[in-house]
Amino acid sequence: MVSVLHGLGYIAIFATFLFVTLSLASGLLWLSEVIEEHSTTAKVVGTRTIYVVIILHVLLWLIDSFPFPQIAFSILCHCVYLSNFTPSWPLISLTSPSFISSCLLVLTDHFVWFFYFSKRTHAARYGHANWKPPQGALTFAEISTFFGVCVWLVPLFLFLSLSANDNALPVSHGTLDGVHSASL
Repeated sequence: MVSVLHGLGYIAIFATFLFVTLSLASGLLWLSEVIEEHSTTAKVVGTRTIYVVIILHVLLWLIDSFPFPQIAFSILCHCVYLSNFTPSWPLISLTSPSFISSCLLVLTDHFVWFFYFSKRTHAARYGHANWKPPQGALTFAEISTFFGVCVWLVPLFLFLSLSANDNALPVSHGTLDGVHSASL
């Protein structure tokens, strides 16, 4: 038997999901506009963010005993992401080797860490009795924070910066339609 309150609950869940999705899309659009309008500052923020994430990886290895091979791979990924911040940034060629390798590396880095946390959680869960909290198991909040900051933050920033020059007017440095500015 289905009650009105039960049906209303499903409608509320759908409305909440829709609201959160639209809010996230609006926030990402706003962030891409900020990157577009302040591209020089965004480049500085992006490069410094990469250095901070690399330092976080080293700290996770030293303090929290995260595995060195995965940490080294993630640091390598962030060095490749850093190669996208060329002097022509925010113009990123979608066919450049650094951009294509960045796209492949973000997927690989995601799965490297996904399988690591999956194995760690499985070992912690089934290595102890069910009534005790598992030793070594990380919470969902800890794992999702790691993914958000150490795996997805920089690639998301690079993805949002792709639209930075979509609406810019084409200019050639020092010339206007092939005529030198000195002769005008």
